[in-house]
Amino acid sequence: MPEGEMAVQQIPMDLLVPHPENSNSMNAETLGKLRAHIQRTGKYEPLTVRRHPAEAGKFQIINGHNRLRVLRALGFKTVNCVVWDVTDDQTRLYLATLNRLSGREVPERRAALVEHLFAAFDATELASLLPDSEKQLVELHRIWRIDLEPPLTQAPFEKELRNPIFLSFTLDEPQARDINLALDLVISADHESPSRSEALWRLARSYLECRAPRAKW
Repeated sequence: MPEGEMAVQQIPMDLLVPHPENSNSMNAETLGKLRAHIQRTGKYEPLTVRRHPAEAGKFQIINGHNRLRVLRALGFKTVNCVVWDVTDDQTRLYLATLNRLSGREVPERRAALVEHLFAAFDATELASLLPDSEKQLVELHRIWRIDLEPPLTQAPFEKELRNPIFLSFTLDEPQARDINLALDLVISADHESPSRSEALWRLARSYLECRAPRAKW
């Protein structure tokens, strides 16, 4: 058990911050079941958090991102949490292990998380700490590098398209719920299970095609 683990604490909802490298996502159906259970019983597994490394007085989620979404939607003002005293690297290790026990991982986020861990651990060491085999970790590392470094033989326009573009939005709670539900529906309808970023692109493309079917992009 991590040093500094404490008893369950009631922490105000507005002091809890999701970890930006969390790679776990739960589909709408499973979220609905989780919500129904908490709504019916009022019981849930306490969230695992640490004191936020950059925002004084706040706490960063290590395990329980999906529970936090449900509790926020249900209007909880405080959340049962266990506070761990862990470093950035230890936090990433827990994100890469604890969060695999439920929900569905977003592959791109897991690859990014593993890439950060490679800065502190080699493949053999990581394989001894994570559920992944050394071969799987090396492959994740390779895929991440390929995505970030397009071949030099590509045309400039093609290279520009392959470079990741990060978008940021500020949404209120009903808007966020609607968008997350739409993304979950797109993902669940496709047997290839596209990433959330691709699902968002598909929604945007569908809208554009409906509004201007003759337009060329």
